[in-house]
Amino acid sequence: MSSSKRILSGVIWSSLGNVISALYSFFSVPILLFHFGKQHYGLIGLALSVNVYLKLMDMGFSSGNVKFFSEWIVKKEYVNLNKLFQSSLAFYGTIGIVNAIILSVVSFYAKSIFSLSDSDADILHSMFYVLMISAFFGWLSALLDQFLRANEIIGWEQRLMIFSRLLQVLALYLTVKFDFSVKLFFALTTFSSLIIIPFSVWKINTLKFKITYFPKYHSEIFKKILPYCLSLFSFGIFQFSAIYLRPIILSMRSNVGAVAEYRILEGFANMVLLLGSSFTTVILPSASKAKAMNDRVKMDKIAYNGTKYVSVFLSIIVFGFVLVSRDVLNLYVGNTYDYLWVWLVVWIITLLAAHTSAISSLVLSETNLRPIVIMSSFSSISSLTIAWFLTPSYRVGGVVFGYLFYNIFQMGFYYIYYYPRVMQLNSLKIFIKSFFIPSVFVAAIACLVFYVYPHVFHNHGYNKVFLSGAIYMFILLPVIFFLVMDEGDRIFIKQLLKIKQK
Repeated sequence: MSSSKRILSGVIWSSLGNVISALYSFFSVPILLFHFGKQHYGLIGLALSVNVYLKLMDMGFSSGNVKFFSEWIVKKEYVNLNKLFQSSLAFYGTIGIVNAIILSVVSFYAKSIFSLSDSDADILHSMFYVLMISAFFGWLSALLDQFLRANEIIGWEQRLMIFSRLLQVLALYLTVKFDFSVKLFFALTTFSSLIIIPFSVWKINTLKFKITYFPKYHSEIFKKILPYCLSLFSFGIFQFSAIYLRPIILSMRSNVGAVAEYRILEGFANMVLLLGSSFTTVILPSASKAKAMNDRVKMDKIAYNGTKYVSVFLSIIVFGFVLVSRDVLNLYVGNTYDYLWVWLVVWIITLLAAHTSAISSLVLSETNLRPIVIMSSFSSISSLTIAWFLTPSYRVGGVVFGYLFYNIFQMGFYYIYYYPRVMQLNSLKIFIKSFFIPSVFVAAIACLVFYVYPHVFHNHGYNKVFLSGAIYMFILLPVIFFLVMDEGDRIFIKQLLKIKQK
């Protein structure tokens, strides 16, 4: 299979997997909220937030491994490939143990840190124990995933992820049907993600590389990849902090109930964010290879055309959500949470910042990441400070505002400095032609439907959501195809459809 077809297959399966993941996250929120109650559901969100933040212990190896695996596959440096795999096994095994130790310490002090009752503290302790047991195997699964992506076996790998997610859907169904405890539900969903490990090992063994699964530290390999990985880690720690410390700030500055409110809004946000991330994970191996071969034409296509397609896709989703957001929120969790609507709209619009996900794959293939580290630290610290002071007054709105300012700072830095100075890209062309114009067209149609619809139709609930959404898409698709896309874009889309049919 050619590289373009593998990328297309990866995008399709990655998008499908992310749709299923987003739908699960979206629909599981009201189900779990009403099944376990706001307080216990907030504990699930808190445990997951602490565990996700510990993913920073990866220290940039997730993207670094994909980059160097991809480059060494192209250059046929198979000895280095195997040494990096062995070294990563040793590294991930070590941090799996450290991960478990940190979780045990946090678990010991959880009651005082998060101001929990005795019963809630007991539940949180059990969740942390589950995460401690799964820590090592979770890091192993991450390494196998990185190796498969570097070989552009993304479609197959995403099918495994879909299988894992379907097991989580089954766990949710059994929990509701047989009234499982929150502890048992958490254990089932956590361990279901590890079942795919044997399948990943089998797939890797079918490749032409002789990979050794015995952990071994190779210092010369670490010296090659560590500077790049640490650069990623340096700005990754701030990026992660800006995103995943928000529910922790809520629990410390407000209460666990505010974390549950955050998770409600996060269900909507993940519908957009997960879909947008399909492009970055799929394009990164291709971008790394283009960078290694100094293929400027291919890199420019990723930057300009890729951003345009991502912007169109994101804008359709974002403004489509905004159009029906209030009705969907009320259908989702009831009128009780209607006060969250304003923060939902702000958060969803903020996600337009993900339009740079195509260029992010090129950014991650760069070696000069020091400016990004400096700016990410400023953006993250500023946004968390804003969230810290606003949360007592605005609760979930405080962290939404903090995240909004984080994205404003980051976008300003990339467009004003990094794209033109470091990457030699025309940032004005990217912003105006690839992002702004498509987004304005989509936003205008969403506004038109939003203001005209109530004067023509008088329904609410499901009927309003589906009918207004259908009208929005009916007007939007021909406008996008004939006014936003140029002739080259239309030819490219037709070619993709032909490849998909084959």
